[in-house]
Amino acid sequence: MSDWLTKEQRTRNMAAIRSSGTSPEKRLRELLSEFFPRRRIDARRSDLPGRPDYYLPGLRLAVFADGCFWHSCPKHGRVPGDNDHYWRPKLQGNRNHDRQATAALRRQGVRVVRIWEHELRKGAVDARRKLQRARRNLRNDG
Repeated sequence: MSDWLTKEQRTRNMAAIRSSGTSPEKRLRELLSEFFPRRRIDARRSDLPGRPDYYLPGLRLAVFADGCFWHSCPKHGRVPGDNDHYWRPKLQGNRNHDRQATAALRRQGVRVVRIWEHELRKGAVDARRKLQRARRNLRNDG
């Protein structure tokens, strides 16, 4: 099915979607400060593969807040019915980029934690569990 919006309308809609400073990212920053107090937390390090949302240099820990739609969450991700020929390759490309960035970071000796957008809602129980596991692994290794 083709896109029901005009090219100009679609361009305006896509330009309005923020890539940083989102609510999930802000919530993740709060959790990182809680789990890793007194640690430096850098946002959006462009010198690292995949440009992690947050990087803790003293721990060599990269943390991503992955949006359920944009990163194809197995629980909530879906391909829109409109403009399927655009969205399928776009979302697959995002998944491929995520895998490549994670692998590149690990080759550099950086630990990677990926947290889904939905894991940052309602008490963030799953996000907290992932960060707690990362903290425990860092202690055990170092």
